[in-house]
Amino acid sequence: MSFANSRNGSVPQGRRRKSNMRVRVITVGSQGDVRPYVAFGAGLRTAGHDVRIVAHPGFEDLVRGNGLDFAPIAGDPRELEENRQVRALHDDSRKILLWWRTFNDVTAPLMWQQLRDCWEACRDADAIIVSILTYLLGYAIAGKLGVPLVRAFYFPVSPTRAYPADFVPAWLRLGGRFNLATYSAQRQLLWQIVRPKLAGACRDVLGHEGLPIFEPFGELDRQRQLLLYCYSAAVAPRPPDWGDWMDVTGYWFLDRSTDWQPPPALAAFLDSGPPPVYIGGFGRMTNLDTAELARTVARALAMTGHRAVVLSGWGGLPPTELPRDIFAVDWVPFDWLFPRMAAVVHHAGVGTTAIGLRAGVPTITIPFFLDNFVWSKRVFELGVGPRPIPRKRLEANALAAALRVATSDPDMQRRAAELAARIRAEDGVTRAVTSFERHFSRPSQSGQSGAAAAAAIRI
Repeated sequence: MSFANSRNGSVPQGRRRKSNMRVRVITVGSQGDVRPYVAFGAGLRTAGHDVRIVAHPGFEDLVRGNGLDFAPIAGDPRELEENRQVRALHDDSRKILLWWRTFNDVTAPLMWQQLRDCWEACRDADAIIVSILTYLLGYAIAGKLGVPLVRAFYFPVSPTRAYPADFVPAWLRLGGRFNLATYSAQRQLLWQIVRPKLAGACRDVLGHEGLPIFEPFGELDRQRQLLLYCYSAAVAPRPPDWGDWMDVTGYWFLDRSTDWQPPPALAAFLDSGPPPVYIGGFGRMTNLDTAELARTVARALAMTGHRAVVLSGWGGLPPTELPRDIFAVDWVPFDWLFPRMAAVVHHAGVGTTAIGLRAGVPTITIPFFLDNFVWSKRVFELGVGPRPIPRKRLEANALAAALRVATSDPDMQRRAAELAARIRAEDGVTRAVTSFERHFSRPSQSGQSGAAAAAAIRI
């Protein structure tokens, strides 16, 4: 499967793309995985492109509510997170054997249907944009169609001499050549895990015969295919050896509608005392006993004297038997809530982390999977939050100690406010749209930017 053809890559000099492109965006996962791509899609639509978002059915209202076309992809993220093997993988995401078993038993059976869904949604595409979770699906379809594949990722995965791939222990530092080699090893290993099943799906759905033996991920970089990183360079600086086709754009925020009002009980709780802390975002920690988690949180709050807003429902804390100084909500827009908090406590998913950092309050992280470790490490290194608490070490004393630091350290609070100002000064959607159009050598026909799209974005 090759992308080396006239429809792919940057447009040769002297040629231009047609003014409007049919852009298809494939993204799966939770709210934090999907909402940034809806924001980007809205920016592309305002710039004149025909945008369709391919996502789980539960996101149809969100997508269509922002003026975008929608197509469903098989799979329910809640069912996947409740799977016993997925829970085991969350316990130790660095065990390759667990990755192999989980892929073959859980992910691979969905691959055929997901590839069919994406093929039906994308077969008219001029360009396909993929998140990191849908990379392989988009790669297969873009290769079949001979159209550009734009990678839009929310944590850094590109090879660099600056630091090794994320599976390497933090204490192992052997220099730039070693760091580069770790990415090749990681890519090759993951490719060999997925290649047999992906090849079968491509043969059945797309009519492709065979896939390369060695990992093809570097092919897109050799062809200088656009790669957008939708996080802030103020949080994770761009390594100096990345290519000029890689752009760290800033976060892609999809904010609430301006007329949203909190439930009266929540407003009364916030007005009844000092700013509370937010505790939640444990949506994927389905291997935790939520009742025990609630008791741990209650003990930590009692030890520190803090009030709290906790997230109930899927991925949150059970509201039963909570003390009066803990208020449970099923849902509330974080961009409204977080600026009203003294600190926020969560798993360090990219979406929640982005909103918390923009709010300008200290962040306490409890990482447990994949990019959680990237962002929890950055929060600590930037001095805007205490040292992360690994999920397996989450207990009342550790949480209480972190709460004391986050709510009483004036230097940490100052750094959090300064970082928030830098993030708020960025416009990630506008920059991403500009990068997209520059890459395909097309000036905007609409006279509007991603900033104009932000005004039209709504829930």
